[in-house]
Amino acid sequence: MTDTTRNQDPSDGTLARLLGGSRVAATLRGPFREGSRTRRAADRLSATVRNAFLYRWLTKEPEPEVVVIDLRETWTVGPAIRVLDWAVERTLPYWRESTLRRWLDRLVELGERAADTRYGGLVVRLLEPPEPPAEEGDSEASESGRGAAERDHGAADGESGAADDPEPVGSGDPAGPDERHD
Repeated sequence: MTDTTRNQDPSDGTLARLLGGSRVAATLRGPFREGSRTRRAADRLSATVRNAFLYRWLTKEPEPEVVVIDLRETWTVGPAIRVLDWAVERTLPYWRESTLRRWLDRLVELGERAADTRYGGLVVRLLEPPEPPAEEGDSEASESGRGAAERDHGAADGESGAADDPEPVGSGDPAGPDERHD
């Protein structure tokens, strides 16, 4: 009987013990035993594929520079883009005169007006994507950028950014720095 654990992960000991006495597993492993014709053919095929130009081209590391591909010039995507261009060209005059477009324009206008309100600004802040993480060494730039963004949002709501700043210690407040009056 052949050794079933030679090519398997040591953590699969239970599986090896379960399949060790199985005639079905032995029958399926037979053609792929070490030195068999099937195994040698599979090894040659594997080496041939790995050495093929197309395989090497598809699996090599990309170069760090940016590559721009005009999809209109490709055989695969180009025809689909031409069909889309044709369809847009034919439907655009109808869209410009449509009632649906006028309704959507009005809806966008109402949405922009709603975004200028306090609650609309809150919804905009909740739905906008988070800032990307700062890279090492950019901590000062990200802090100043965040402060500017907070001031901009505050100004949009009609509030100044200074209202959120804590009062300096010894500012002459009779309650002291620990007891702020709001």
